[in-house]
Amino acid sequence: MKFKLGKWIVCAGCALSVLLTGCAGTNPDEAVDLRQVSLEVITEKAREEGQIASVGMPDDWANWKESWASITEKYGLAHEDADMSSAEELSLFEAEKDAATKDIGDVGQAFGPTAVEMGVVQPYKASTWESIPDWAKDPEGNWTISYVGTMSCLVNQGRVKDEITSWQSLGSSDAVVTVGDVVRGASSQMAVLSCAYALGGGPDNLDPAFDFFKQLAQEGRLDAGSYSQERMDRGEIDVLLTWDYLTLQYRDLTLKSVPEANLSCHVMQDGAVQSGYCLVINKYAPHPYSAALTVEYLLSDQGQLDRARGYARPIRSDVELPAELASKMISDEEYHKTIPLTDNDTISEACAEIASRWEEEVIPLMG
Repeated sequence: MKFKLGKWIVCAGCALSVLLTGCAGTNPDEAVDLRQVSLEVITEKAREEGQIASVGMPDDWANWKESWASITEKYGLAHEDADMSSAEELSLFEAEKDAATKDIGDVGQAFGPTAVEMGVVQPYKASTWESIPDWAKDPEGNWTISYVGTMSCLVNQGRVKDEITSWQSLGSSDAVVTVGDVVRGASSQMAVLSCAYALGGGPDNLDPAFDFFKQLAQEGRLDAGSYSQERMDRGEIDVLLTWDYLTLQYRDLTLKSVPEANLSCHVMQDGAVQSGYCLVINKYAPHPYSAALTVEYLLSDQGQLDRARGYARPIRSDVELPAELASKMISDEEYHKTIPLTDNDTISEACAEIASRWEEEVIPLMG
């Protein structure tokens, strides 16, 4: 089993494969406004469609597996996913508009406004719309954040003797850092932004982060490889920077395979950015009603608890987590200095700069 850090690794042939043969994309001029259709009708028509094709929503990310199983059982929708980065998801929506094969995607928060600008999404507002914070949804329903993560680190204490709880402590250690594909991966870009905040910068001043990562690269401490569970099991990764729900998941999976592993997970105590992932429905979806019903489920109480079982924090604050779920998370005490990223336009601009500068300034130093 492979795990996708930053949602950027694409299985060979997946990106442009035809998932459901014979499914033509919806003509946007003839498409119905899903916001004007009753949930009863959406459910009925979704059952008739009988299928849902997603991108960037693999079983091993934030417990999507359980949600897809429930959707299949509850509504009879057969499901398949092609994992890819946020940028690749939107590019695929656009490339396949004349013969779409995908219905729904999950993209980093910064990519929600981008999806609207590209004109590749169609709006839908779930029945729980009012319980979702204004910053976490497009006013027209073009995208909706369903869960959030906070930047954290997974440390292999068998290889790293220092305690790593911050960017400052990481910089002063001798640990090799795995951050993933910063050019294309939303979570990897957020790690860079987290570093900028920690070292006195922010979205409008990314220089401190780039100075930090260029120094790591020059010291040979920036891992050019991607994260995989196999690499973690073999003890090849010192420190992984990504969302808390992923570090916790990877920790527990590693301990199942390597019980003697000495692993720790911490929220970064400086630059603890907190961001979400947006549900987006393909404007050209071959199964638009199934996509809307999927959004409905994912923003329901049950769907939100599915995310919590995958260590992610639900976007809806009115969903109470059972004690057994809360106990699996990193201690609430570590979240006292989080930096919620609520200005989507600013974050989108910062991510674009991060991707460009990483390619120009950091990659050449990594050999």
